[in-house]
Amino acid sequence: MQSGSTRWELSAIREQLQQQGWTLLRGFDTDLVSFSDLIHSLSERLTFDPARESVSEAAQKVDAGCEPVGLHIENGNTPIPPETVAFYSALSASHGAQTTVCDGHTVYQALPSRLRERLEQPYTMTRYLPEVVWRTYIAQNLQFDDAGDVTVAHLQRFIDSIPGQQYSLREDQGIDYTLTLNAIRSDNRANTPAFANALLGPSYNYETPVYRFADGEEFNAELLEELSSLCEQHIEEVQWQDGDIVIIDNKRCMHGRRAIPVDLSQRKLYIAMGVGAA
Repeated sequence: MQSGSTRWELSAIREQLQQQGWTLLRGFDTDLVSFSDLIHSLSERLTFDPARESVSEAAQKVDAGCEPVGLHIENGNTPIPPETVAFYSALSASHGAQTTVCDGHTVYQALPSRLRERLEQPYTMTRYLPEVVWRTYIAQNLQFDDAGDVTVAHLQRFIDSIPGQQYSLREDQGIDYTLTLNAIRSDNRANTPAFANALLGPSYNYETPVYRFADGEEFNAELLEELSSLCEQHIEEVQWQDGDIVIIDNKRCMHGRRAIPVDLSQRKLYIAMGVGAA
């Protein structure tokens, strides 16, 4: 969505999110303030990644190194992933660093029947979460001002409130966390089935998870490579320009990134996320 004007139309953004799952805003007068206002307008409330650095009351810094980033939905290994994810490029790399976007509905339609049938069954994700990470996450979702006030009792309350969660507490107060997930989901703006998950995604700020099918079999490298190759056929790339904003229906479209061949000081990308589609 390109324009020479200084303001965007929210109705047009919502329409594009419903029709194709994502949109690019280019040619508008943008800054962190207008970016924050935009995600507020598209969401019921904001959400944050406890492992990221905040740069404003709505936005966080994107910092995932220089290597390519696999396709994923944001916070896809949590029980409450955001509905809407938006990126703002304040400073764009001179080359490389393209964000990749993949419509999970298109991938769903292209899945071979043998894969679709298996992926339609829930799977589990297990990983270790340090104490500071789970306390920060629980504080955010139970609306505590200070993560230091969160106790194991609050953790248990949150675990009990959403089905499919299990944990065990370690001596260091970190937890081994298991979450039951769906690889194919339809709770997006278009209510359409989509291969939308974090199976192919990164673990830059977290321990690498273990994924298992319902029967306990672990997802193997060959299966993940087959899924990655299939998704690659349906990728669109965003070659960033300064001031660009990309907005994604996070429960339909996955995103990732090509390698960054320039110094990271040449790139300033910010993320904002919202729960509930307004």
